[in-house]
Amino acid sequence: MTKILYTVCSANHLAYAKTMADSFLQHHTDYTIFICLADKIENRFDINLFTPHNLIEVETIAIAEFDRMSTQYSLIELNCALKPFFANYLIEKYNPEMVVYLDSDIYVYQSFHIIEEFLQEKSIVLTPHFLTPITDNLLPRERDILRSGLYNAGFIALKINDISKQFLTWWSNHLIDECYYNFAEGMGVDQTWLNLVPLFFNEVYIAKNKGLNVAYWNLHERTLSIKNNTVVINETEPLIFLHISGYKFETPEILSRHQNRFDLKKLPVLFQLLSEYQEKVKANNYNDFIVLPGAYTQPAKQSTGLMKTINKWIKPLGIKISDL
Repeated sequence: MTKILYTVCSANHLAYAKTMADSFLQHHTDYTIFICLADKIENRFDINLFTPHNLIEVETIAIAEFDRMSTQYSLIELNCALKPFFANYLIEKYNPEMVVYLDSDIYVYQSFHIIEEFLQEKSIVLTPHFLTPITDNLLPRERDILRSGLYNAGFIALKINDISKQFLTWWSNHLIDECYYNFAEGMGVDQTWLNLVPLFFNEVYIAKNKGLNVAYWNLHERTLSIKNNTVVINETEPLIFLHISGYKFETPEILSRHQNRFDLKKLPVLFQLLSEYQEKVKANNYNDFIVLPGAYTQPAKQSTGLMKTINKWIKPLGIKISDL
């Protein structure tokens, strides 16, 4: 085993994870794919549904601080916090030459050969949220990206060497108890920490190929069209992967609940891609998985970091958050 792709999700997102893994496998038969669960299987579903991909429960990797992490973090915070821990486990167990992380809500359209070319010279590959200024006052604004992180943590590629191992150790140390959604304290889960990576580590490549990590946050600079039966960006670069963040099947006419810049009905190519994506996810038993509760933390649980901030604000008023 020389190349690994992995994702991290809870059981309720397994249909998304399988769809992502299937799309990646279509273009990469030389990778071993791992779906890493911030959850327990507990005979709740048939693991054979995921063949040839591999499922790993978080209990398997024996994180010393996991009890603390699982009780202090919300569901999404826990998923984000576990990324470097699963990477370290996979590296130690399988000794790969290359590890790629993708969020479960990604769909792959082309080979990652350009990523592998970057890793010939560099050790860590990151993608910025966008490359050109935003000049309107719609969402997300430039300051929103400054709060949540310059680089998107839904994709990271690593050549396994001392540099990338040092990065994973540094990242995991922070994510033990600093992986909150708490913008008032500068916390954007795992993602804001990536701002420091090009400063702290050598051989970091900031990938500016506009076919990478296409999403609502960079559509102001990236137009999708069809050319010779291939989806292309700005009539030149092929779409390599689409990051389908904030898209809800219940409202397929809305691009993302996190933005108000674009009307999906006015983006026919993207509308079609998302419609096809929804069909694929639903075919992977979406209705069965989406209702599964998390074994360690519930989706509605409040972030401990956010609760601390709110308590600090309301303490002078003589009330506690439990009173609200």
